[in-house]
Amino acid sequence: MLSINKGIVLCFAAYASFSVQDAVMKWMVADFSVAELLFWRSLTMLLVCLAIGRRQLVSQTLASPVLKPLMWRSFIAGLAWVFYYLSAKELTLAQMTTLYYSAPVIVVVLAVAFLQEKPTPMQWASVVIGFVGVLVASRPSFTSQALSVFYALFSALLWAYTYVLLRQLAGKASVLMQMFAANGMFVLMTGLSLPFTFTVWDDNTIMVMLLTGLIGGLGQYLLFVSFEHVEATVLAPIEYTGLIWAFLFSFLIWGDEPNAFLISGAVLIAISGLVSIIANDRKTKSLMVNAES
Repeated sequence: MLSINKGIVLCFAAYASFSVQDAVMKWMVADFSVAELLFWRSLTMLLVCLAIGRRQLVSQTLASPVLKPLMWRSFIAGLAWVFYYLSAKELTLAQMTTLYYSAPVIVVVLAVAFLQEKPTPMQWASVVIGFVGVLVASRPSFTSQALSVFYALFSALLWAYTYVLLRQLAGKASVLMQMFAANGMFVLMTGLSLPFTFTVWDDNTIMVMLLTGLIGGLGQYLLFVSFEHVEATVLAPIEYTGLIWAFLFSFLIWGDEPNAFLISGAVLIAISGLVSIIANDRKTKSLMVNAES
């Protein structure tokens, strides 16, 4: 019981860290380009990975038999971050976070296309509920922000695709290797644009970005550690606490009060995720029973 409680607390802390990171990035995206912000954030996390893994991490990554798919996943994840923070220019933190949480819904559809998985009726029900939730959250209140809504939904699509790629890489690359490859790719992608987007930053701004990178890295670490104490099915619903943090920060920092459409859509998306979790758990137990018999 103590281990389970520890895992749940760590998971709560992880999503709180991610929410702080997103709030800082949205706050700064008004004055700086997305490429610049992602460069400093990713560079910080890359240096942390190097400090932990050192030369051995570099050599293991370069010699990995899954280097190409690992870099492809990192590239797609980088694009997802770019579009996610592009949506922050017009959408509130609560809005962009709500639309992002449509990613688990899209995963089910992509799993059919790429992994030949066969969803149960309950899993398809979660997709329908989540789709309705996205429609409610994004319309009609977002009609004047159609492009930003597209950015947020497209980032969710890309994130869903990275989940599929991650399943294909399961057990073939360590967590630290994946973090190193991802942030290395982000630094390369955003670094190439710096000559065109570079802005002179003062020391305080740089410190804020470095701190943001550390907070994001801490969130990743806490999340990975939490899975060592508790099963994924127990922790998965906690991901939706990110919506609570986003609504809270959106109100406290920018004074944005969520409207009825956004709240209703967020609730439907959260219900969709919970239904999907229950369906996956039942499917797994059913396969185990069949295997034993």
